[in-house]
Amino acid sequence: MAQGRERDEGPHSAGGASLSVRWVQGFPKQNVHFVNDNTICYPCGNYVIFINIETKKKTVLQCSNGIVGVMATNIPCEVVAFSDRKLKPLIYVYSFPGLTRRTKLKGNILLDYTLLSFSYCGTYLASYSSLPEFELALWNWESSIILCKKSQPGMDVNQMSFNPMNWRQLCLSSPSTVSVWTIERSNQEHCFRARSVKLPLEDGSFFNETDVVFPQSLPKDLIYGPVLPLSAIAGLVGKEAETFRPKDDLYPLLHPTMHCWTPTSDLYIGCEEGHLLMINGDTLQVTVLNKIEEESPLEDRRNFISPVTLVYQKEGVLASGIDGFVYSFIIKDRSYMIEDFLEIERPVEHMTFSPNYTVLLIQTDKVCWMVIS
Repeated sequence: MAQGRERDEGPHSAGGASLSVRWVQGFPKQNVHFVNDNTICYPCGNYVIFINIETKKKTVLQCSNGIVGVMATNIPCEVVAFSDRKLKPLIYVYSFPGLTRRTKLKGNILLDYTLLSFSYCGTYLASYSSLPEFELALWNWESSIILCKKSQPGMDVNQMSFNPMNWRQLCLSSPSTVSVWTIERSNQEHCFRARSVKLPLEDGSFFNETDVVFPQSLPKDLIYGPVLPLSAIAGLVGKEAETFRPKDDLYPLLHPTMHCWTPTSDLYIGCEEGHLLMINGDTLQVTVLNKIEEESPLEDRRNFISPVTLVYQKEGVLASGIDGFVYSFIIKDRSYMIEDFLEIERPVEHMTFSPNYTVLLIQTDKVCWMVIS
């Protein structure tokens, strides 16, 4: 069994004898990743474990600075990046299968990184940190430099991904917001430009902007003068007037759970309320897809599906919820239907395809399934 360590540190020794790791055992609490067509990897304590799904051979890579934090893989370059969990954490990038360290990335983060994501082309790595910075950073990992960064105080993000067709686009989503970040470049200067997606209401409808700006009860007779915006009635001017809304003026919006990109640079968004959204990657126009109901003995299970994971497949997406089933959503125009599903018996936490799309990895809290097409 092979073990990778940083070059500047040798193996532990006691009385002149060298010690090496024989094996590491543990089930992943984080998402499992593919590093190539037939090898998966995941963090386990102070190690990253690599498993060849064909030969079952296991390889371990040790983090010299303690527990492994978050990780990501770059399949075209066959590299893996992970952070450590210590004060002022670092990001390490190792090559596979040689397990040699390519670089070490040092930023100004105080406590912890929460997300890492490689671009599908080029040598770009995006990182997101927790409090106090809540910082999104774009790295050129090969040069070990930060190209640009942006802080979002108080903004937790639970998923971050590059557009597979355009490395200049990033999607960040949380249970309350979805935003698309464009990486703009002039010569060697890079900067982020963020645009927020206007989510529909909880019932899937879109609210009228006029209802937000003006009072809900408009007088029928305007003899007493024009109808004033709420901000004018409150006596506000400037930027406060543009964003003012009364405290009791609440419009509950949909709560995104997961997103995935399509080959046309659009986004599919699964929502806690059971809705499936399609977002145009350029205009950010939101379309609520209509579910085509079909009479089926399994209809009671399909009436309400709150996607926890989404992966793109030809003609639609695969989705899973907390009910222990994997559903196939066939999407056509602005509608979709549920064609079939796979019973897993436990809530599915993560799904991902192998790079050649021949293996679907389904991860639960107890076991990983391999579905071979």
